[in-house]
Amino acid sequence: MRRRFVRVLLVVCLIVLSIAALLWTQRKPIADNLVRRELERRGVSARYRVAEIGFGRQRLVDVVIGNPSRPDLVADWVDVDTNIGLNGARVTGARVGQARLRATLSPDGTVSFGEIDKLLPPPSGKPFALPDFAVAVNDGRIRLTTPYGIVGLKVAGKGRLRDGFTGRLAAVSEALALNGCKIERLASALSVRIVGGRPSVTGPVRAQRAACGEVAVVAPVADLDLSLGEAFDRWRGKAGIRAARVTAPTTRVADIAGTIAFDGRAGATRGTIDLTSGAFALPQASGAGLGIDGRYALEGAPAFEGRVSAAGVTLPRATIASIASAGRVAAGSPLDPLARAAAAAAARAATRFDVTARLAARPLVARIDSAAVRSASGARLSLTDGPVQWVSGKGVTLNGMVAMAGGGLPDARVRLRQSAPGAAVSGTAIVRPYAAGDARLALTPVRFRVAPDGGTRIETEATLSGPLADGRIDNLRLPIDARWNGATSVSVNPGCTPVAFDRLRVSALRLAPVRTRLCAIDGAMLRLANGRIGGGVTAGPLTLNGMLGGSPLTLSATDARFGMGNLGFALSGVRTRLGGPDRMSVLDIASLTGRIANGSVTGGFTGGEGQIGNVPLLIREAAGDWALRQGILTLNGTVGVRDADAAPRFEPLRSDDFTLTLNGNAIRAGGTLKHPAKGVKVTDVAITHDLASGRGRAVLDVPGITFGDSFQPNELTRLTFGVVADVKGSVSGRGDIAWSPQGVTSTGTFRTAGTDLAAAFGPVSGLSGEIRFTDLLGLVSAPGQVVTLAEVNPGIAVTDGVVRYRLIEGQRVQIEGGRWPIGGGEMVLEPTILDFAEDQQRRLTFRVTGVNAGLFLQQFQFDNINASGTFDGVLPMIFDANGGRIEGGKLQSRGSGNLSYVGDVTKEDVGFWGNLAFQALKSMNYRGLTIEMDGPLAGEMVTAIRFSGVSQGQGTYSNFLIRRLARLPFVFNVRIKAPFRQLIDSVQNYYDPKRLIERNLPALQAEQRRQEQGLPPAPLDTTIQPSESETVP
Repeated sequence: MRRRFVRVLLVVCLIVLSIAALLWTQRKPIADNLVRRELERRGVSARYRVAEIGFGRQRLVDVVIGNPSRPDLVADWVDVDTNIGLNGARVTGARVGQARLRATLSPDGTVSFGEIDKLLPPPSGKPFALPDFAVAVNDGRIRLTTPYGIVGLKVAGKGRLRDGFTGRLAAVSEALALNGCKIERLASALSVRIVGGRPSVTGPVRAQRAACGEVAVVAPVADLDLSLGEAFDRWRGKAGIRAARVTAPTTRVADIAGTIAFDGRAGATRGTIDLTSGAFALPQASGAGLGIDGRYALEGAPAFEGRVSAAGVTLPRATIASIASAGRVAAGSPLDPLARAAAAAAARAATRFDVTARLAARPLVARIDSAAVRSASGARLSLTDGPVQWVSGKGVTLNGMVAMAGGGLPDARVRLRQSAPGAAVSGTAIVRPYAAGDARLALTPVRFRVAPDGGTRIETEATLSGPLADGRIDNLRLPIDARWNGATSVSVNPGCTPVAFDRLRVSALRLAPVRTRLCAIDGAMLRLANGRIGGGVTAGPLTLNGMLGGSPLTLSATDARFGMGNLGFALSGVRTRLGGPDRMSVLDIASLTGRIANGSVTGGFTGGEGQIGNVPLLIREAAGDWALRQGILTLNGTVGVRDADAAPRFEPLRSDDFTLTLNGNAIRAGGTLKHPAKGVKVTDVAITHDLASGRGRAVLDVPGITFGDSFQPNELTRLTFGVVADVKGSVSGRGDIAWSPQGVTSTGTFRTAGTDLAAAFGPVSGLSGEIRFTDLLGLVSAPGQVVTLAEVNPGIAVTDGVVRYRLIEGQRVQIEGGRWPIGGGEMVLEPTILDFAEDQQRRLTFRVTGVNAGLFLQQFQFDNINASGTFDGVLPMIFDANGGRIEGGKLQSRGSGNLSYVGDVTKEDVGFWGNLAFQALKSMNYRGLTIEMDGPLAGEMVTAIRFSGVSQGQGTYSNFLIRRLARLPFVFNVRIKAPFRQLIDSVQNYYDPKRLIERNLPALQAEQRRQEQGLPPAPLDTTIQPSESETVP
């Protein structure tokens, strides 16, 4: 039985071996048929050739899968290692020579290999795991087509996929584009290693350029060090990041470098980031580098917590210049040094500084725990004790301490408190006194509160000292109550506010301490609403005391207003008193208005009145415009000038072109003074005054005042009234007035030539001379002033006169003497003093000495009279409000003389007595002749003429009667009553018998006829000429 079993077993084995031998010899056709049937069953188009079939290895060559014209896989050879056991054959490894594979990445993320997809097993639902077999790829290349572009992959390596595989993976792409982003010239060279079922990839991934929109990264590189889990569901590693630069239209960041570490799984990745950059340039700043260092998380939403920084930051030059120039906004104010210092410090700080901040952020939420800014200038700004938090839809929560110090900036600490988003924000700012130059600002703790609706209130009190114009103000104290409605309206100090300062000095002005109260206009001292500025301040009666230069000053106003909207102001009832009681300068202005614009102040004024110190000139009815530009005050307008004396020495004058400038302590003023009614130019005035020293000067330039029918001196000064009239001529000259704390001096020189006028004592022609004043305002001159008179005619014309005089104090004229040549002798004006200050008598005494009668008669054209003899005499004249008169005037001959009538005798029949008279008067001798005059020059002058020792002269007609008459002791007493202007005519009547006889002969003949007719004689008329109702010239 046993042998039979053995024989059967041997037969079976032989049969099996025979079959096996048959199968082995037919293994390739069998295998080929099996593969083809499987490919046909799966619908796979493929070409290949079975090169070798063995128990442990099978090789296919010339493998082509897919459309032959565009195959999905091409391989020169493929080896498959198998292990045949009782459970069947299983693949234990695969090797590929050169292979080319096409693949496509769909938008949903799946990868298709074309016909090869039909050979892949269906998903098992189990976690992914690498197969446990060995793989070797000599040269595998994949063309991966994606929606973003084509990627070329190259794979080479060998080893077991579960553990021990090593290889290299290279990838290249000319361009990839996704949602507006583009990667150019992508390339990578990665090392792949699998240990314990966990793949790891190391190596660089780089591109020539990556761009999204207008943002581009040039030459980005990522050095990967990546490890994956066995199921490819976890990843861990890091990437060294480098980039040459990041650019945008207004942004540039260079030399980016750092590391991004990651550790994650599907749906959650965490890691750290540490990146820095080189130089950067942003629209708002540039600097040496940027940095980010912290932790991030990608768990449904990205999150970051860490530190961000910027080093060597510099703001744009224009911004720095703008910050620096912001200090000029307070130019000319006490805040100017502080604003300039703070702006300069901020500008220096903005030149180079570092910024760091610790923050946390995730979508719709951000938190800043701390922040610090440190400048190379030493300035520091920090936020501590945070956080400051922002939540989308809820707002910001502000908590923390903001501190600022160093680098010339103010030292401040601001505490912020807010319980929740949308709740009120309150806080307190502690600002240490800030000083710069000669300015100092101190604030009490600044309390503020921001309500949920945005309404904000800030309260503090400021104490300020600093320069003001070219002076300064000390300890200006002003409470501040600022309010914001959270929208478009800000108001400051809505009510009345006490304001005070200890000292104020501007130019030469120094004010004593002031305590006053300012009230708001329209509900606020300052209001900003809807882009417009409003509000203002008003003050009631205000009085300021101090010093201007070395002079006491009192300045007051009944009302003052200042509007913030148009920066306009108005003052009324302005009263200024400058100087001590003995030399006080006064300036009152009824209304003063102004407006601040374009760095200057302009306005107008009306009702100006005043007086400068001791200068006896009053300013009246001043009005015009004024401006303050670059510290220089200018006034232009009209002004009236009056004499300050109680008895004005000149009539009011007016200037239509008056100008005044105040530059520092220097005042310059000038204009043309004219007669207000007739517009006659009187003088050009130039005034200078130094407020610091109290010294000044006025120059009066009189180019020429012409007097005539339309303008007379009495219209310019009352002092000429009743003294001169009917003036025809001109006056020119120059006056200088100087003043100082010690007093006022004035000098001047004026001249006239060929002036004609009418004086109380008679008409004057050809008056010429120059007068030098030693006290122009007091009308005082130097001694020995000289005036020449071509002709003076008080009734008897005298020529070529010279008068010496001087003007003395009290509107008095001291006559030093005067002389006129007359009839071989002279007429002398004796020294005297004429007082024009009061309405009183003024006396002039003319003395006549050694006048030759013959020359006198020839000088005054008495052609029918010859005379001999010498006369002396005196003519006292008195002038008062009633005019001029002669009182006790007397002319007397020195001895005997002769009068001879040499004219033609009348042809009429004058009778016996007429012929007798004419014959007798042909020559008359006298032993004494006296003429006495009394009476007004403009009224009836009483002149008494007395002849004594009269006898007939040689060569006259003689008869018995005449000789008997000549023996009689005749004395002629003649009284003439007539206007003084007819005096010379009366004298001619007596010197010229022809005129005497012709005038009186008809009366004698009429009397003779009355006697012949037996009529009574006519009443005796003792007057030479009847009185008339009018003044006889």
